[in-house]
Amino acid sequence: MENDDKMAIKWFRWMGFGGLVLSLLVFTLYITGLIPSTVYPSDSAALWSGSSKEYLAETGLVFISGWFGNITSGYLLSTTALAILASTALPTLAALGIRWFFRREFLYGCMAVMISAVLIIAITG
Repeated sequence: MENDDKMAIKWFRWMGFGGLVLSLLVFTLYITGLIPSTVYPSDSAALWSGSSKEYLAETGLVFISGWFGNITSGYLLSTTALAILASTALPTLAALGIRWFFRREFLYGCMAVMISAVLIIAITG
């Protein structure tokens, strides 16, 4: 039992560290202008306060069928890296939740499911 917990901690630590490094790298590239962007860093904070229709009108981005074509934009890469960072806990929580349900520790298993649901809702916006 203790080895499984240590393995989960190690897994979470490395995934979190990898997500943090990726997020910092992409954000640095976005801020310095080394990757092209449709949204300038100085304008990004103002766009977050409006609705999604206003956001799409201001940026000219398309999120229906051709959103993946904009993935090389610095703004979208930065947002994607943050979503990856936020989702690094999901595999660990899923593994621990399954293990806790098999051990009949239902309270911990339910907590893992609820935390995963909150993370998924937060990531998807």
